[in-house]
Amino acid sequence: MLRKTMIIFPAALVAAMPFAAMAETMSQSELQMFNGATLSLQQAGDAALAAQQGKLAEVSFDDEQNGRASWEAVVISADGQSWTMMIDANNGEVFAKALSSAMDDHQDNADEQDDEDQDSETNDG
Repeated sequence: MLRKTMIIFPAALVAAMPFAAMAETMSQSELQMFNGATLSLQQAGDAALAAQQGKLAEVSFDDEQNGRASWEAVVISADGQSWTMMIDANNGEVFAKALSSAMDDHQDNADEQDDEDQDSETNDG
């Protein structure tokens, strides 16, 4: 039995390696925003749950809201709907809340616009 355990354990580590490679490194500006944030991860989760009843599924730091330090939280409601909220990392204000699918669509549109803006800057010469 010990041999099987020792063989399975290294195999599990090898299987998890691709996920470790997905870890993101913060830019210097994002790191400064993160270190300057007054709202903790726990407080951001509490703010999300105050805005939407359910179970907290995810909280992550985000600086992509026009340079605004914020926490992005996902709450799963009792009916199984996934809600995404943006919480100001300095004052705790929930400044955006939508079904996650709608928030993803909005973000996809914003990403497409950014790509178009960069293409036009590159092509202008």
